[in-house]
Amino acid sequence: MKMLEFDGLELDADPDVTADLLLFRKHFLVMNALYRLEPVLYEQGYELSISALHIQLHALENRTVSAQQVLAKPHPLRSYYLDWSEFEKSSNAYVQKLLDSFWRRYFSDHRIEEACQVLGLEAGAGPESIRQAYRRLAARHHPDRGGDAEQFRRVREAYELLMA
Repeated sequence: MKMLEFDGLELDADPDVTADLLLFRKHFLVMNALYRLEPVLYEQGYELSISALHIQLHALENRTVSAQQVLAKPHPLRSYYLDWSEFEKSSNAYVQKLLDSFWRRYFSDHRIEEACQVLGLEAGAGPESIRQAYRRLAARHHPDRGGDAEQFRRVREAYELLMA
């Protein structure tokens, strides 16, 4: 990523390019190169594991299928990063939209996890389990029954979030 700053690439030729857009473009170029390198390495007996935070090369023990067979399986990230139009349409607004979407999902997942904890449930609990946990905890914490009003509010909010 650092080398892309000095490689003469004009990723930020437009003076209005934000730091987020510049970072997106660098990241896209790196991921595009990795996904293009993946089949070459596979044919040489290596598997390239690619994720946003971890890239690792593994030697393959027994290769029984070709790179085309392995890479023919649907892989949304590979498809995204190999689609050059995604890079071409990148703009400040496009990247801001991606970031906003990420943060909404991130906080949503976090809130769902917290709601499950409040109700004493495992992630992915079904509606009936959620209802039963809510009824049990609402009866225990309801202020009209001498319970804690703040805890009752948290239980109700958790129930509403999980049932939405």
